[in-house]
Amino acid sequence: MVIIITGAIGIGKTTVCEKVVKIVRSSGYSCGGILTHKATHESLIALDIQTGERAILASTDNTFDGPRTPRYSFNPEAIKFGIRAINKAIDSDVLIIDELGHLELDGEGFAKSLEFVKTGRVKNSILVIRKQLLSAFLAQLGDSPAIFETTISTRDRLPRKICSSLIGNLPDFSS
Repeated sequence: MVIIITGAIGIGKTTVCEKVVKIVRSSGYSCGGILTHKATHESLIALDIQTGERAILASTDNTFDGPRTPRYSFNPEAIKFGIRAINKAIDSDVLIIDELGHLELDGEGFAKSLEFVKTGRVKNSILVIRKQLLSAFLAQLGDSPAIFETTISTRDRLPRKICSSLIGNLPDFSS
């Protein structure tokens, strides 16, 4: 199952993912991949969900010599860190990739990780995609993913709703 969490910048998409991770883990399932947080100084921090390790993914002050968007310069080592976190989570019950954006649309960043999702190698995936980029990614993904929009009015109940959608695709431990 492919789930997309979408919404405006800063609306709480990553927070929804953090809550989904807690629910999934507390239900006995494995979860991995990356979460991306905005630091107070506007840098982006990538978090390996399985290990808790962190790396500075991007900066607004042109610190890094990796790929660039109009706002950020990306750290090539942190991109590799994120790819490793995603790759080792391929066999998890739930893989989270937070977030796919302009880099991935250009074939950079975590773009290669999308192949695991497109080819069905991943059991269940949650992809975080900003609302303004959603249609471009939907054209790439093919199948009909379940789309959950994060808004101020939905973000508190969204984690449980997403987990309810996942339940049918997760292994049954009772048998």
